[in-house]
Amino acid sequence: MFATGRCLCGTISFSVTEPPIRMAQCHCEDCRRLTGTGHIVQAFFKTDGVTVNGKPAVFENVADSGSERRRSFCATCGSTLFSERNTAPGVIGIAIGAFDNSDWFSPGMVLYTNQRPPWDPEVPGVQAHEKM
Repeated sequence: MFATGRCLCGTISFSVTEPPIRMAQCHCEDCRRLTGTGHIVQAFFKTDGVTVNGKPAVFENVADSGSERRRSFCATCGSTLFSERNTAPGVIGIAIGAFDNSDWFSPGMVLYTNQRPPWDPEVPGVQAHEKM
């Protein structure tokens, strides 16, 4: 087992068996609205290595790239949990704040820096991209 996590109320829990394939921070408008802050941080895993207990609610939308995105959250407490895109089958993003321990997290890239609020600090030494 690599890591475990849950939503705030514990209705939904998850486990992952392997380390992430990538880790990122995103400042796009959708991610800022989703989190209610300046960015989201996620680790991305192979879907077949993730087990989810409980049934999250799902919100679907289309990203500015045109890809279809599924964002999953707890319907009871509202915790942001997972994201999946039709352009990346077999990969699931998991919000870092949902993990029981996230000491292993280190963003490999920062996306949508052109939408980063001036009050949200930059991550020094990390590959940064103005868009996706």
